[in-house]
Amino acid sequence: MTDDKEKYFKFQKAFQWVKDAAKGTPERVPIYAQLCELIPEEMGKSARQVFQDPELLNVGIFTVCEKYGIDVPSVDFDTYNIEAEALGQKIIFHDKIMPDIDRKHPLIEKESDIGKIITPDFDKAGRCSFVVDAYTVFEKLTRVNASMAFCAPFSLAANIRGIETLIMDMCLNPKFAHELMSRVTEELLIPWLEYLKEKFPHTPAILGADALASLPIVNIKIMDKFIAPYVERLREACGPRVVVPNWTGERYAKNPEEVMDIRLRVNPDFVEGQDPDVEALGPEFYKAYAQKHDLPLLLGVGAVFLRTSTPKEIFNRVKHYVEVGGKNGRLWFYLCNIEPGTPMENIKAAVSAVHKFGTYTRLEVR
Repeated sequence: MTDDKEKYFKFQKAFQWVKDAAKGTPERVPIYAQLCELIPEEMGKSARQVFQDPELLNVGIFTVCEKYGIDVPSVDFDTYNIEAEALGQKIIFHDKIMPDIDRKHPLIEKESDIGKIITPDFDKAGRCSFVVDAYTVFEKLTRVNASMAFCAPFSLAANIRGIETLIMDMCLNPKFAHELMSRVTEELLIPWLEYLKEKFPHTPAILGADALASLPIVNIKIMDKFIAPYVERLREACGPRVVVPNWTGERYAKNPEEVMDIRLRVNPDFVEGQDPDVEALGPEFYKAYAQKHDLPLLLGVGAVFLRTSTPKEIFNRVKHYVEVGGKNGRLWFYLCNIEPGTPMENIKAAVSAVHKFGTYTRLEVR
């Protein structure tokens, strides 16, 4: 009988599938999911408690993965808030939903406020210790090296300045915008990532969250001149394990491959596509781009689609994505930010399709 202390070691098999898919063909396509919004309701706890209790957070992640058949658990919290909170940005905690920035009171309201961006004491600032403890608990319970998450430079700057104000700065006051981006990169993110690397030297990946750096919120020029260079600086300072994969919106571009080429600068490790981009451009576009650059592929179905569609529609779309993306191996599958209220049968339909059509004996036969 498995010791209760080892009950989550079973996830190790799925992490081996992840490694195998990076280079070739795993036993089957592994499934990730963004679960943090589900955890409070599933655990019967307040969001205020979950996102300040490292053990409760991890047990919640594992419990939801087991319930729905998600293969690959990951430490999943309100990533966009951590570094901003460490600087002194006010965060609003809620009982029902995830914490969020106090958007009425940004930390950098005027240009002179840029002096507030200084390297904090990560042992004491904000919830930095919560993050370290969450990764520590994850590794203890799974015996798997945790991947790190952080808020990438643009989304961090947007959260402490305000997204509309930051974009106006980039258009009308580019010198200040570059100074702000440089400050968050050099004074906060580089020291923070080096701190995490020291705590977790064997982490396989350090993943920047940067959803705000997506079309049509920004344009290609801003991506090229104001956003990508600071991620490249992070990679130069902190090493190749640092990547920023989750820019979206290439479906809005006249030439989607131009956007993918900029994305490749900040994430040269794999190609990612998620709905509604994949729905619009087709999984064939992403598979062809991944094969062109000899990279593995991550495909994801969207949260709105998962919540509002029928199980049959979900099953058929996931089947199509897996059959196209999984040819010749090198595919991971992703359920994007599952929202509270998503019917259980919808999630299970997506998982069932991957389980049925993501085994490589079946893919090879086709």
